[in-house]
Amino acid sequence: MIFETIISTVNSKGKVNFAPFGIKKKGNFVYISPYVPSQTLTNLLSSKCAVVNYTNDATLFVKCITGEKNLKKRKCNSIDCFYISSTIAYEEIVVDSFKNHKVRPTFKCKIINSETINNFNGFNRANFSLIEACILASRVKFLSKKEIFNDLDFLSNAINKTGGRREKDAWKRINSFILDSFKNK
Repeated sequence: MIFETIISTVNSKGKVNFAPFGIKKKGNFVYISPYVPSQTLTNLLSSKCAVVNYTNDATLFVKCITGEKNLKKRKCNSIDCFYISSTIAYEEIVVDSFKNHKVRPTFKCKIINSETINNFNGFNRANFSLIEACILASRVKFLSKKEIFNDLDFLSNAINKTGGRREKDAWKRINSFILDSFKNK
């Protein structure tokens, strides 16, 4: 099973990067497979640690994809990294092993600390639509314009029916980002 999360990493100068990531988990290990090239890949190779942020606030995913990465953060307890202050829970992880691949290498990371800091407020279909739209935005280079806009059209139903003002604003931002991505393709 793939869990949609936001991964925090830091570069060699201590600057934090937040990136949406589908991760896999098995026991006390997290598997992260970033694309080549990516900031997450570079940071994990140099720092050997990261944070897995679990949130049901899909607007955070949109902010990461659209470049609004100035998220409120706090310093971790066990590693030199940061977690998103509004996240529900987070795991501090360290690289255990690395399997190289020309497109998507995989980091096997050991969970060394796990914290729950906020309440889970339930599921919302609009949030799922925003996450799916973020995934589509990250695949503009691979998918056809028709396929992406057909999917966005379907996803918009949940936004219109169940989303609040924040979700609807985020929906506009991610759609604008996708349109701009096709213009620059």
